[in-house]
Amino acid sequence: MRLLLDINIILDVIFQRPGEAASSVLIATCSQQNQAWLAWHSIATLSYLIERQQNAQAARLAITELLAWANVAATSHSDALQALQLPMADFEDSLQASTAMACGASYIITRNVRDFAALPIPALTPEKYLAL
Repeated sequence: MRLLLDINIILDVIFQRPGEAASSVLIATCSQQNQAWLAWHSIATLSYLIERQQNAQAARLAITELLAWANVAATSHSDALQALQLPMADFEDSLQASTAMACGASYIITRNVRDFAALPIPALTPEKYLAL
């Protein structure tokens, strides 16, 4: 299954946030039965946040490890324009959704399912996806 992982799923694991257990289990499936896809802008945001909490070397190591099992979706100018047209209040969520459409994701895995309700691609929490 092709899954677009919202940045909050990766942050659960990196920063040991609530939800980390299910996010870790989901990520473990991404090298065997699922394909993980990430939005391009998620990589930059993750690097920035890790560097702020730790340092640049830790950020690069985390991104290197992430890219060992996750794909970065190819997006373009038209995908950014599409994101602007989506019926979503949060533009970052719109970019995630547009990326999911661009890479042909079957599901968007996120902690804020409610924000993705009006889309053609279903959004699920890691717990809900793992229960399927």
